[in-house]
Amino acid sequence: MRQFITRRIISVILTLFVIISLTFLLMYAIPGDPFTSENRIPEQVVENLKEHYGLNDPLFIQYFKYLKGALLMDFGPSIKWDNQTVNQLIANGFPVSAMIGIQAILIAAFFGIVLGILAAFRHNSAIDYFSMIIAILGLSVPSFIFATILINFFAIKLQWFPVATWGTWKHSVLPSIALAVTPMAYIARLTRSSILEVLSMDYIQTAIAKGVTGFRLIFRHVLRNAMIPVVTILGPITATVLTGSFVIEQIFGIPGLGKYFVEGITDRDYPLILGTTVFYSAILIFFIILVDLAYVLIDPRIKLIKRRG
Repeated sequence: MRQFITRRIISVILTLFVIISLTFLLMYAIPGDPFTSENRIPEQVVENLKEHYGLNDPLFIQYFKYLKGALLMDFGPSIKWDNQTVNQLIANGFPVSAMIGIQAILIAAFFGIVLGILAAFRHNSAIDYFSMIIAILGLSVPSFIFATILINFFAIKLQWFPVATWGTWKHSVLPSIALAVTPMAYIARLTRSSILEVLSMDYIQTAIAKGVTGFRLIFRHVLRNAMIPVVTILGPITATVLTGSFVIEQIFGIPGLGKYFVEGITDRDYPLILGTTVFYSAILIFFIILVDLAYVLIDPRIKLIKRRG
């Protein structure tokens, strides 16, 4: 375990270093700067602003300054958001995105796995077809369409939930459902195919021949192996959902992290783009490591480190 953690820490540092370097170089390769569209600001003021934010420094000096800041988890001041640092913007936006994301991933995992189990154990039945129709709809219809349908029906017609504002738990229900639809459909299809594959294996047929049926067969012999591919995709899905969806956040008027990320790209707010990218990457890597650890809990036959001899 210690060897695994050490290797993972080294790989995390190298991965983040590559991500920071590539993002930095790609961002500065785009023509223009954060003040290109500011035609109303006098040229001297623009030059003063560039000097203030260090944009007149040679590129390698800007790069090493940013590396030093990233090492200290200090992403500097935002260029477009007055008197606010990137750390403050992330601290403001991430809890909102995380709240919606946690609810969305719980909805997606629960209903996706249930639909997949029902479809697999009732293969080629009406339940199987119904479950897969829901899954195909979830994959083929964009989440913003579902968001619009939910708003029209539950917020405008029935008036069960508020919309286009943020404040109470009721504001998070519809965006969480809209955000959960696509991951739920993907989990349902993967769960179904994985269970069908496990059910065809010899050890399952042997267990059935020995009289093992019902919940014992499902939870002890089938799900333990069938859930490994599902757990594999849960890491990236969770990271994506937790860090926010710009489309869903824009539709529901949610002040989440996705909003800051996209506005940072639009405004060429270099510190905000780099800060949110590093933050997103760190969360993604964290969940990938968590998935590796979950493998061992799901199936003890999987070892983190191959033993010698």
